[in-house]
Amino acid sequence: MADRSIKMKSSVEQCSSSESEQNSLDIDSKHFQPQSYVENLTKGFSLKQLMETESMLGKDITSLDSEMQTLVYENYNKFILATETIKQMTSDFKQMETGMSNLMARMENLSSFSLEINSRLQPKRESVARISETHSLLKKLQHLYDLPTKLKTALTKKNLSQAVELYLRSRIVLEQYREMPAFQGIDSDCMATLGELKEEIRKNFDMEDATIEVISESASLLLKLNENPDELRLLFLQSGGKCLSIEIAELSKEVEVWQNSNENDTNVLDLLAFIDLGSNTVITNLGLIVTSYKNLFKECCSPSESEKTLINFTMALVKNYFDVLEKRYGLDCPKAGKREENVSVLVRSLDKLYNKLQTLGQTLPDVDFGRASTDLISKVARSLCDRLLEDLKMSFESSLNLLREAIATSSLQGEDGTTSPTYIPSLVSQILNAVNQDVKNVLSTLEPFLDQSITFINMPYFYIPFCLQDVHEGTIVKYLSHISGRCEEFLDNNESDAKNASVDLLLVLSRMCFDASSSTVQHLLNYTTEQFRVRPSGTNVTPTATITATFRKASLNLLNQYVASEGDNMITLMEKSIENRNWMDYPEPRSARPAVKRIVEVIGKIDAKVGSVFEDGSRNDRGSDSSRLSYIGPC
Repeated sequence: MADRSIKMKSSVEQCSSSESEQNSLDIDSKHFQPQSYVENLTKGFSLKQLMETESMLGKDITSLDSEMQTLVYENYNKFILATETIKQMTSDFKQMETGMSNLMARMENLSSFSLEINSRLQPKRESVARISETHSLLKKLQHLYDLPTKLKTALTKKNLSQAVELYLRSRIVLEQYREMPAFQGIDSDCMATLGELKEEIRKNFDMEDATIEVISESASLLLKLNENPDELRLLFLQSGGKCLSIEIAELSKEVEVWQNSNENDTNVLDLLAFIDLGSNTVITNLGLIVTSYKNLFKECCSPSESEKTLINFTMALVKNYFDVLEKRYGLDCPKAGKREENVSVLVRSLDKLYNKLQTLGQTLPDVDFGRASTDLISKVARSLCDRLLEDLKMSFESSLNLLREAIATSSLQGEDGTTSPTYIPSLVSQILNAVNQDVKNVLSTLEPFLDQSITFINMPYFYIPFCLQDVHEGTIVKYLSHISGRCEEFLDNNESDAKNASVDLLLVLSRMCFDASSSTVQHLLNYTTEQFRVRPSGTNVTPTATITATFRKASLNLLNQYVASEGDNMITLMEKSIENRNWMDYPEPRSARPAVKRIVEVIGKIDAKVGSVFEDGSRNDRGSDSSRLSYIGPC
């Protein structure tokens, strides 16, 4: 180990001496040695190289000397200025030393004067402090003596907050000296006035025109006077609820005014103005009540019980408000000719209501106002779809009446009193076109609910149920089912429509149901899906095949009814021809009787009519060859 240390030390010394030797030959190094440098040059360089080195060193010396002179010339003025500055600083420091010495002497004089003054004023200072304390105590006592009078004055002028502040500033002193006989009279007067003050403040809770701000201020004043917070919070909510109930009653009156008004009445609030009124009164004041309640009672009452009471109070008022809104939206039925405009206003008003309730929800996070408002919106949308469904049903009834009139009109009759076969397909086309147009008009009416700028449209628990259950199932599918069911009512002989229906109407309706099952139903359902961008799926959605099967069944039943009715007519014709003849005196028949010929002709015309309705083109009259009658109808 020792040998290793010696070797390391020797190695370091060799490196150090080698480095020092190299630095001694570097002109720019601080270890440079001229003698060694010259000896190194003479040993290693030739004469020519020595001459070149000398010349180069001479040029470097001249260049450095020139640069040194330039630096001296350029900085000469600075050197002179620095010298003058140093001389001036030396002079200034001498003056400052003299001034500091004078200042120290004066400070010592001031200190001695201060100590002398303090020693002389010490007895008087204690006396002044005692007098000041006595004066302060007298002022407090004077305030106590004046307190009953000031409280009475503030109470008389209805300055309730000022009276409370006067009492609070004096309460500690009053409680401190209450047991002293001299202050017992003041205390009793103050307590009596304080009782009157509390009663006067409580009257604010019973005022019919009291605002939420007044109620909140009154509750705050009573809390400062150490009233029972549990009793006070119930009184606060009761009074606030009374104010909101009055505002809800005013809205209900507006609904009654709307109900009893006509379209030209300009004094009635429209839907948007009605929602704005409710938002600016009921919703805004409810938010103030919730905020004030939390600020007043969050620290002095049980948090869980207080929060539960507030939530129950809020939900009860919101329910009452929603009841009025449901009435108003139920009365605001779209008018004919202005349906799209009114539905657009309806949707904008619902969006305003939704946004306002979302703002209210920020003050009470434990209540899902978004879901509650969406439920109301869903009810309104469902009610609108129900009214539009009724409009569709009425329109179909009008189309049926026009169809029956067209069949019964003499100008559309053939020479034999039956409907022209070529006219029946046009009647079918007319009624199906009317159905198509009515459905598309209804879907166009509901398009404002698809506006992406509407906030609530992005809520999944509204959009999908609305499109599937309300529009697809509740409106379109129900309307199609109504059409097929309405057509099958003509099969019931107990119905007045069935008794009065002509056989040609049965044929037209049969073809209409057949075409509906083939194309119209599929077209309308696909159009609904494309417009509302929701693919029907799930157990609650009626399959298209079910609807088409219903129409195909109705078509077949109507056609069978048509055949049965025509058969009854021919049987009646045959019975009359048989009953009106005296067969005992009638000659032996040699050919077909006229009645039989008539029946064969009627069958041929029926065959032609059915063929023109259910086959391409029209059939030729086959005369009496009734054995070849055939039919291709709905399967």
